[in-house]
Amino acid sequence: MFSWYARCALVGLVIGITHDSATADDNVLGLPAPIDARQPGAVVLHGGGDITDEVFERFVELAGGREARIVLVPSAGYRVSDYDSEKEFLDEMGSRYCSWVDLAVAGRVRGFQFLYTDNPDDADNADFVRPLELATGVWFSGGAQKRLNYRYVGEFPRQTRFQAALVRIVERGGAVGGTSAGMAALPEIMTLRDARENSHAPAKVVAAHGLGLLKQAIVEQHLDARGGRLERFTRLLRDSSQLDELAGRKGAGNHMLGLAVEEGGALFVRGDHLEVRGTANVHVFLKSEESRKVAWHELEPGDVAELKRDSSHAIELTQEDRLSSR
Repeated sequence: MFSWYARCALVGLVIGITHDSATADDNVLGLPAPIDARQPGAVVLHGGGDITDEVFERFVELAGGREARIVLVPSAGYRVSDYDSEKEFLDEMGSRYCSWVDLAVAGRVRGFQFLYTDNPDDADNADFVRPLELATGVWFSGGAQKRLNYRYVGEFPRQTRFQAALVRIVERGGAVGGTSAGMAALPEIMTLRDARENSHAPAKVVAAHGLGLLKQAIVEQHLDARGGRLERFTRLLRDSSQLDELAGRKGAGNHMLGLAVEEGGALFVRGDHLEVRGTANVHVFLKSEESRKVAWHELEPGDVAELKRDSSHAIELTQEDRLSSR
């Protein structure tokens, strides 16, 4: 296992290096439908904490391997305005995310760059969004998910150019993922923050609109490591009327499921196919249509599963063979 933030050289010189060498209803989770059914795109949910070599390399593989053009969005954790200059900001990003930068330096991917802004108007700026039009993989860092909502999400149901470009990456067979806050912002309905009447009261969710890559699921990160996550998550999952209102679709809440990831774990989603990697577990919550019952499935690293609807349209999870060791 390694941390993305490991030491690496030539940090300040490699930003932007390039090497020249259907519909969401087609799947249970509401992912963008692939242009080519043989090459479904991936959404990657990482629960926070350290990221293993295996998870990192699998993301790069799904983004295209040596042909990948990867964009990293650090906006949840870092703002240019907190630095004396843009150069100082980029030096810090290059140091913090040097393992990503080194992908391009070593020729392991075709291109890599950071994409960032403190101005929410940029989400609809064609020049700002242009790197996403060529990208095959996008990763969102951890931090505060409200910063992603504020900068990149349109006033629902309108999507910004930024959001639409992310959808097209998945449609083209690419990969979009994030860790911690970066994971939280990926669905259509996201957790913005906690709300409690007092310090002893049960945790509630202040929900908002996210980037829109999962239209039939809500997610939770740091499930095992931060108090109140399970109660706030399951409370929102069972509140079908609130989910209907947020989704703008009557009955949408009845068909939503929940995906929760522990720190160190990663869930790779391609269509209705799930695979778990990393060092921690993933939890899948399936509710009855009346939201009166919730079935809780726990998947371990190496597990592979499939989601499907039965003849009554209820969602089922079928566990398959485990991943071969790498």
